[in-house]
Amino acid sequence: MDMEMGSQHFGHQHPVVFKDVLNDQTKEAICLRCGEMVFGSSFSCMECEFYLHKKCAEAPSKIDHPFHRNHPLVLLPEPSYKGCLCHFCGKTCEKSVYHCSCKLDFHVKCALFPLNMAEKKLEELKHVTIKVPLLFTEDDNKELEKLDCFMCWEPLLESMYFSLDCGFNLHKKCVELPHEIKYPFHKRHPLILQFNVDHFSCKICLQKPSGKGFVYSCSPCRFAVHIKCAEFPPILNLPCHRNHPLFLHVKREGRSCHACRENPSFMTCEETQQNKFYRCSSCTFGLHLECALPPLTIKEQIHKHPFSLFWRQVSFICDACGLEGKFVSYICSTCNLLVHKKCISLPPIIRIPRHKHPIFHKYFLQGHQFKDCDCRLCDCRVEIEYGSYSCFNCKFVVHVKCALEKKGWYKEVDPKDIDRKLAIVPKMSTNPIDCVIEKHDDGEMTKIKHFSHKHNLILSKNLIEEHCDGASLMDKYCDGCVLPISNPFYYCSECDFLLHKSCAKSPKQEQLWFHICQRFLILLVGCIFRCDLCQSESNGFSYMCKKCDVHYCLYCATRNYRIKHQAHKHRLFFDRNHKGRCSACNVSVRGLFKCKSCDAFNLHVDCLRLPLTAWHKCDEHRLALTYEEVNKYSEYQFCDICEKKRDSRKWFYHCATCDISAHSYCALGRYPFIKPGSIYNELKDHPHPLTFILHVIMLCIGTV
Repeated sequence: MDMEMGSQHFGHQHPVVFKDVLNDQTKEAICLRCGEMVFGSSFSCMECEFYLHKKCAEAPSKIDHPFHRNHPLVLLPEPSYKGCLCHFCGKTCEKSVYHCSCKLDFHVKCALFPLNMAEKKLEELKHVTIKVPLLFTEDDNKELEKLDCFMCWEPLLESMYFSLDCGFNLHKKCVELPHEIKYPFHKRHPLILQFNVDHFSCKICLQKPSGKGFVYSCSPCRFAVHIKCAEFPPILNLPCHRNHPLFLHVKREGRSCHACRENPSFMTCEETQQNKFYRCSSCTFGLHLECALPPLTIKEQIHKHPFSLFWRQVSFICDACGLEGKFVSYICSTCNLLVHKKCISLPPIIRIPRHKHPIFHKYFLQGHQFKDCDCRLCDCRVEIEYGSYSCFNCKFVVHVKCALEKKGWYKEVDPKDIDRKLAIVPKMSTNPIDCVIEKHDDGEMTKIKHFSHKHNLILSKNLIEEHCDGASLMDKYCDGCVLPISNPFYYCSECDFLLHKSCAKSPKQEQLWFHICQRFLILLVGCIFRCDLCQSESNGFSYMCKKCDVHYCLYCATRNYRIKHQAHKHRLFFDRNHKGRCSACNVSVRGLFKCKSCDAFNLHVDCLRLPLTAWHKCDEHRLALTYEEVNKYSEYQFCDICEKKRDSRKWFYHCATCDISAHSYCALGRYPFIKPGSIYNELKDHPHPLTFILHVIMLCIGTV
């Protein structure tokens, strides 16, 4: 039925017409007040594109809103300032808004919906089924993880909820909240449910409100609590502490949680929950909120069965991570598993930089399949009867705690996107040898074309016989690692280009076990850079990550996390958390190659880079890197280059033939890893190329 409304223009210059059902339009009909498409009953202008929903047209010009009792909300044709956000849904306001001088703004739809909710006029709820997250499929739950309740702004997955046709998602319990409550921590006045506009800090969790949703507050006393915090009972009687009740306290007062304190680096409660604490007034017992009020059952993707809460005041070893726990645990009676609460949500598959394949969480491993069960991150034994991460094909295993210790050092992998048999492959060929020109009968490459050099390279196995006498070896350095050249190596017969055989095999793309982003790094040649690991300046080969904008020298890039160094009889293992004093430079650092066998030898990355031999003009022989002082007399412990005293606890370079000793930095010079004779063309304020010469920074080879 059409009904002309000549007396009502709704701010429009022409008369408008009411229609029960909007006729088919050649263009989309958009409501001028809410900005949404018009369906059903509406008002429209016959002469121009003017449409209003019936509800928007009938919206009052002023509202005394029960959730904002301080001032009325006034309907404005447009926002009063740029970048206006709705305080109910959090989205931008572009059309008409309800506005209050308290800097409170709402879409028309968002203002009327909580008004109807407060007045119990939610007729649409009669036709909407309550949705229970546990009954949903995995794909549905992934979508729900992105949605929050429009009242408390907590995830919808936490409890039953309504998802209304009008686009608002609400917990069922939030719809049924009382307008005011009596709160035990504020007995002077009742707390009123209202829009979160005053930005008071919650008196329970001490967190500032986000500016959206609702809070219970007393405006005169400036006292407010989040909806979720208001639900916490002030007194608890728990099976794990039966002698006394536990009282809710706002601050921790320096006490630790008895449930999660055993594993502070991994099993601690959420940071936002640290101020919510239940403690016993008669003894020192206390629990964080999430430990005191855990859910009865939890179902996650890591295990096929749900876990049930198991209250018992006894210590236990978690079957998921192998660490000790107390009080709060969960049990799968079907599989006989007892786990920490947080271990229920462990990612089932992850990638870490130290291994090229994805690793899988297992609750136990077979002993005959994993003989070497040392963790590849901390080098301590993994108890395979408890949970760990492992790669079955490579027999690679790590502790759960070590794998997940740092958030940025692991990436979760979707089981649908993985093939267990394949690692990540580079986008291009990694072979650095473009062409093999000649081979020995045994298959060894004697003449090659390497991507880093324009001429062919020839294999040499005897530097002294085929090239020069021993005195001239001082000027021979590998162009890859920039260390003194040694056998076997490739050389260029047309220019001074030398490359160790091992350096020539360095792939053009590589994943490095210490690089956090886990991407393939590109091998670069012909540039001067600072290694991000050992901090040395070099012009040798480098691996570069374009995303992180870092370089790693070839020497650091080719080191494994397990190494054997000539200075020590046992194998060394890199532990990123180990803090100690480096045996080479006597400096205390964190992140060292350590010896587990004797626990007395440490080596940090900078000192690992020291070459075993060095040339210096002070001696005709090579100086050898020396690890301990032979001459114990203090008067002899001087550097023969700078003539200053040496520290007997630090490594030094020594010539046994001439009895000459030197500081490592004196023997190597300021730029030990820039090859002598290198040409530098990138200096902007000088017109000629520069040549690097030992003991002279740069020498211009242009006109004098």
